[in-house]
Amino acid sequence: MRSTPPSRSTEVGRAVATGATAYGASSSGLHHIPEKAEQVLEVVSQIPPGMVLTYGDVAEMVGDRGPRFVGNVMGRYGSDVPWWRVVRAGGWPPQGLEEGALEHYREEGTPLVRGVLDGLRVDLARARWLPDLSGRATRSAAGGSFGQLHHVEVWVTDLAVAEAEWAWLLRELGYERTDTWPSGQAWALGETYLVLEAGPDVTGPHERRRAGVNHVAFHAGSPEDVERLAAGATRHGWTLMFADRHPYAGGPGNHAAYLESGSGFEVELVAR
Repeated sequence: MRSTPPSRSTEVGRAVATGATAYGASSSGLHHIPEKAEQVLEVVSQIPPGMVLTYGDVAEMVGDRGPRFVGNVMGRYGSDVPWWRVVRAGGWPPQGLEEGALEHYREEGTPLVRGVLDGLRVDLARARWLPDLSGRATRSAAGGSFGQLHHVEVWVTDLAVAEAEWAWLLRELGYERTDTWPSGQAWALGETYLVLEAGPDVTGPHERRRAGVNHVAFHAGSPEDVERLAAGATRHGWTLMFADRHPYAGGPGNHAAYLESGSGFEVELVAR
């Protein structure tokens, strides 16, 4: 059962005790707030539930001084506005107030990287607020074109085995490991990422021939690149499928390599 969220006064007290800049005195108890600070607080007060802005976003909207100024304003006057909706670069919650901020995110349904239960930072690609001229709240179009694949999540029974197979291939394809946690890891290439997850909800081995997603296909460069990757993959736990029809198992003119991992996952490397 989730514990009761800490009160704002508790959150502010924790920030003071840890020397964090977020979040300071109530603005209602102050006789004078500088005009630019008022503008910052006005912007923050309008961020809808479930959405966020970064410190840099707010600074750009008020047109002055940069993210550090916004942080100072929030640290001094921010306790009366939804402070948790202003995040650090990368979607990380305000420093020193992570626990309280995450409670707010979960209550408001704010998209989190790795989901509502395990997520520790906001998914900016889905949660960044873009106010339009009509005043309607809109989610960000940043992070990818509309309809573009956002990410793929591959559930595995043994993370160490999966890493031994997938890490080499993903690196060769240009992916970079961007996040790790006890039961998984994320690999990103541009605006798309792939997750390997071996959490407690995973049950039974993978079977690609059952109903569901059969395989994942990657652009893999020239025909020569495909052959190089296919040969290297066999030294990292993958087996070339349909060897008698390779490299045209997918049909004439479709140069590709079909690979199967030791756990039964299939990938297709497609030549341009």
